[in-house]
Amino acid sequence: METKPVPFRLSAERRAIQLHQLNARNEIAWFGFEGGYEEPGIATINFKTFNEGLLGGGGTRAINGGVISAGFDAAFVLAGLGQYDVDVVVTLDLSVQFLSLARVSESLVFQAEIVRSAKNVCFAKGILFDRSEMDGPHFAFASAMLAPVR
Repeated sequence: METKPVPFRLSAERRAIQLHQLNARNEIAWFGFEGGYEEPGIATINFKTFNEGLLGGGGTRAINGGVISAGFDAAFVLAGLGQYDVDVVVTLDLSVQFLSLARVSESLVFQAEIVRSAKNVCFAKGILFDRSEMDGPHFAFASAMLAPVR
């Protein structure tokens, strides 16, 4: 069963402020992430830069699983910030299912969407995939529960 994203509640102008604040955060810069919004309700996190600290072991040029979890967390928070007019959205629950190695690529993207939303909590799902291979396999799926901090 395919669900559609809940459309953003905040205006494009307010989302631009939320996006700027997220992209200015130290942890976002450290991971080399860069966030974005796509209508009607998609939040994205791309790799703006790669550093060797993002890679897993074993001699592969693949993204570390902890970094993948952090990318999903950032995407979910950004999606939540598009729903709630607050400065902070916290992750209450995060689940990641790793499917295959996500090799370093400038076209890797975390995509998140809110699937159910209420006043004090929302639920999200996300995927990690390579935009250059739209029909290719997903590298990971994730789900989360988020809450605005008022």
